[in-house]
Amino acid sequence: MQSDQKMRKSGGKTALPRSRMALLIGAGLAALLGLIAALIRADLIHPSDRVPLADLHGGLMVYGFLGAAIGLERAVAYRSGGSKKPSWGFLAPALGLLGSLLCLLSLMVSSRAAAPAWVRVELFGGIPWTLSMLVLTAMYLAIWRRQPSAEVLIQVLGSLVGLVGAFGWVAGLDASVLAPTWLFFLILTIVGERVELARAVFSDVRLESGILGLSLLTVLMLPVQAMAPSVGYPLLGLSLGLLLLVMASHDVAKGTFRHGGLPGFMGTCMLSAYAWGLLAALIWMVAPLDSSTYWGDMALHALAVGFIMTMVIAHVCMIVPSVIRRPLPFHPLLWGAWALMQVGLLIRLLGAIRLYTPLWKAGNLLNVLGILSMMLTVVYLAARGKQVLASKRYRRRQPQDSQTEHVGTLALRTDLVATLATVLILVAAVVLMALRPALAVSVGAAPNPRGVQDVSSKSIQPTGHTSRASIKVNGMAFVPDTITIDAGDRLVVDFQNTGDQRHDLVFANGKSTGSVPVGQSVSIDVGVLGGDTLGWCSLAGHRQMGMELKVKTKGGTTTEQVQSSAGKMTMNQAPSAAKLKSQAEKSDPAEATLPPLDDQGRVGTRKYTLDVKERKEQVTAGLERTVWSFDDASDPRDKGSRPLAQGPVLRGRVGDTFEVTIRNKGSMSHSIDFHAGPAVPQTMMRNIDPGKELLYTFTADRAGIWMYHCSSDPMSNHIANGMYGAVVVDDGTLPPVAAEYVLVQSEIYLGSNGGTADAEKVAAMTPDIMTFNGRAFQYDTHPLKLEKGQRVRIWVLDAGPNQPLSFHIVGTQFDTVWTEGRYLIGGGSGANSAGASSAGAQVLPLLPAQGGFVELKVDQPGDYSIVNHVMSLAEKGAHGILRVS
Repeated sequence: MQSDQKMRKSGGKTALPRSRMALLIGAGLAALLGLIAALIRADLIHPSDRVPLADLHGGLMVYGFLGAAIGLERAVAYRSGGSKKPSWGFLAPALGLLGSLLCLLSLMVSSRAAAPAWVRVELFGGIPWTLSMLVLTAMYLAIWRRQPSAEVLIQVLGSLVGLVGAFGWVAGLDASVLAPTWLFFLILTIVGERVELARAVFSDVRLESGILGLSLLTVLMLPVQAMAPSVGYPLLGLSLGLLLLVMASHDVAKGTFRHGGLPGFMGTCMLSAYAWGLLAALIWMVAPLDSSTYWGDMALHALAVGFIMTMVIAHVCMIVPSVIRRPLPFHPLLWGAWALMQVGLLIRLLGAIRLYTPLWKAGNLLNVLGILSMMLTVVYLAARGKQVLASKRYRRRQPQDSQTEHVGTLALRTDLVATLATVLILVAAVVLMALRPALAVSVGAAPNPRGVQDVSSKSIQPTGHTSRASIKVNGMAFVPDTITIDAGDRLVVDFQNTGDQRHDLVFANGKSTGSVPVGQSVSIDVGVLGGDTLGWCSLAGHRQMGMELKVKTKGGTTTEQVQSSAGKMTMNQAPSAAKLKSQAEKSDPAEATLPPLDDQGRVGTRKYTLDVKERKEQVTAGLERTVWSFDDASDPRDKGSRPLAQGPVLRGRVGDTFEVTIRNKGSMSHSIDFHAGPAVPQTMMRNIDPGKELLYTFTADRAGIWMYHCSSDPMSNHIANGMYGAVVVDDGTLPPVAAEYVLVQSEIYLGSNGGTADAEKVAAMTPDIMTFNGRAFQYDTHPLKLEKGQRVRIWVLDAGPNQPLSFHIVGTQFDTVWTEGRYLIGGGSGANSAGASSAGAQVLPLLPAQGGFVELKVDQPGDYSIVNHVMSLAEKGAHGILRVS
């Protein structure tokens, strides 16, 4: 290579090829997106936005990452091997990365805004990926013209399979149907590369032609698998098993795995890759692949991770140096990445055998960590740049006998004709399925990560008929809420959001409309149904409010659907008080001091801006929750560790006009209701779509502490997720005190780790955690302070949404108690005034949305516990300390 000659002449290193590095980094970023999508798909992470990135997992990994990387490596080899140094081959990786970028952008547009019907991910991402495969195929053909051989022809076949698979996605075929085709693009590329690299053991003409013949047989089985899975998958598994058995029995790996260093590492990786590939073939031959099991997923990932990614890590020290012009020395760190992949697959296999979702998820996580570890290790080793040779390379042995050369030429002609015929059959089958989508049948490719359900995507003879249903929204219900079709029909639902806030429609097989704004319509192809199934709105709490759609099939199987909590990673036990206190101790507390009035007693206008945000908050070590809240635009909580729940305390005087701008920066519809002043609900409390804002105005005519909260349905769920706050309105009659605090009680209903509140717990009124000002026990570790002999006023509000508050301070008595517009004790006049009476009170009793204040004076230093005297609730976190010094 020219670069090598320059290196030798200069005696040093050549500059890094910037364009190649940019393409390689782009492929790595596509891989990171694909891995994030895998975690979302497995329900391991829960982004606050509703962009359905999980749907792009397969495409990003196959075409965005590995397809682009293969295109880059082939472009470098093609340019180096030609006298004219052609550069057009670099279009293959560039188009692959463009497809990844356009996939992401079109997905964001189509899911977050009212987008035209032509904004489809399959078009914007699939077309560049198809063109990328076209350029890659052209490169392989050019290489084949330079050096005709069976191994290059196998790689041509692989790129053509990738081309057909990408085109099929553009044409509208489901990714679950095309998944084996996508994977066989990579499998055949690897098979061709192995024959090329281990030329010494694969040099027999009959062996090469036999491997090509088995490769052609597997490709012929792909359309059978797509149109008749009950027959096609066993045949595909059989042909794949034969191909891999022949490869494994002749590969040098069976001898090199005993060696040390790079040869031993490569041999071990390749043998384990063949083992996982054979397991996938066995699963396809004998295991049930319907969506009630994890076997379909296991087979795909035994190939994707077990065979393909393990082969990639085996050859990474040979592939990367040709691209970056730097050696990549072998390092034992690579063993760690390999081990993570293997252990993850074994745990995944146990999850499939036991039909146990947590094991399946754990295997997912380890697989992601293994691939990520491989990528980080490659970056680290490339950066070291040491000249370390880990092993000897096997050199190609060219045949010398002229008679053998003649036989090889005849064999190549036969191989070429067979390859062309096979590709034409595959293309014809994909075109036929694109024209008649009912021919394509999906089985078990994407299990429901929230628990395996016996949904209706069973293998059943399609009728070829498409049933359409129009679904609308009325309040918190789908209209109609039941539809009936014939078993074997393809169901297409035209969903129109005629409600007053955003909704989506998700089916048990994973098909989803995404979040649909008010007034917008979306059509969704649910697929061919062979039995009853369910659809529902997945926005928090909406299903519990009744947003379910029943799909019944005439002549199909009747299945008992699992409730919304099926398979959900709920908390079996709420975190202990010790863990909650530990988190409170290392976090910043919410400010409990009543904000001052800054208008020197003048009546006027109060202007506030509140931003609706959806963020994750640490509950305890290893446990997070998603919080929806109103954030003061002038004091955002995007940084630091203050509680994210509960909006700011707003202050004003009787007669003030409040002008509050609400800006919805969340992913769903929200609203607001201020109890502090009268307002027309349909005007001021209407739903605010994401990206929109509302100016809410009211006049504070009456004094007190007033609640504000989100009023979107289900209200209980929005409040439980943190959308509440307090307004304190002063009439000017209260005497000054040494200290003045505000405490708002609220409840936390833990859902899945990182998720929103569990709507079923909210409905059952069984909170896991209680809080004052958004965090449990925070005023135990950061006490409220008072000097002895001084007087303190504490404003108290019960934000609910469900539990009462019996406000008490241990070791004290209240001489003044005011609640809901009246004094119960004290008040400065009358028989019960603090100065004229010996009457006192031990609690301030409040129901949800009620508020008031207490006053007291403490003469002795000490720590006085602040509690909800419904003691079970105090022990869950409605507890603090008033420290008197």
